[in-house]
Amino acid sequence: MDLVYLHGFASGPRGAKGSHCRDWAAARGIPFHAPDLNLPDFQHLTITAQVAAVTALVRALPEPPVVVGSSMGGLVAAAAAHQGVPMARLILLAPAFGFARRRLSGRRWAGYRRRGTMPTFHHAQGRWLTLGPDLLPDLPLWQDDTQWQLAVPVVILHGRQDEAVPLAESEAFAARHPGAMLRVLEDDHGLLAPASLLALDACLDEAFGYRLIT
Repeated sequence: MDLVYLHGFASGPRGAKGSHCRDWAAARGIPFHAPDLNLPDFQHLTITAQVAAVTALVRALPEPPVVVGSSMGGLVAAAAAHQGVPMARLILLAPAFGFARRRLSGRRWAGYRRRGTMPTFHHAQGRWLTLGPDLLPDLPLWQDDTQWQLAVPVVILHGRQDEAVPLAESEAFAARHPGAMLRVLEDDHGLLAPASLLALDACLDEAFGYRLIT
């Protein structure tokens, strides 16, 4: 069983959490995949392209994987699961539920809706890039995430001090999915505090425990 890591918005597969998951998998001999979700590139980014890439990756694996999705990567993972892509377990780190709704109506992205472009600091590339207009008409396709149903075990880790994605989004998701487990951590959106990484390790240990190589 493989481990798949999906990074967040304006990030990349070799960020801190992606590297942490990569090292965790390597230490245990578990096949690891972390696709670059800046698709088709950051300027022309769409959620549709991301979901299609994740769907193709997961369906090509020999068996359903464990998928870790961080922020927007968590939204993409949930979207793929909702569409029936087979997964053994979902571990969502501050998943960006409500991303499309907030971008279509919130004040923070009003300039983007007006101009169709937005300067964005890209953490993976370490520089400012321009997000182009392709994402804007794609957002309405993904704004109904409150209606998604996931037939896969889900664990959510979300920081109480998260200022990027409201904790209420994860709480509402857990309320709609009685089988989902939500763990609230004393951390921000990055979830990089030592206790948060230990919590992630515990989730991975549980998911792969019967297959760990010792």
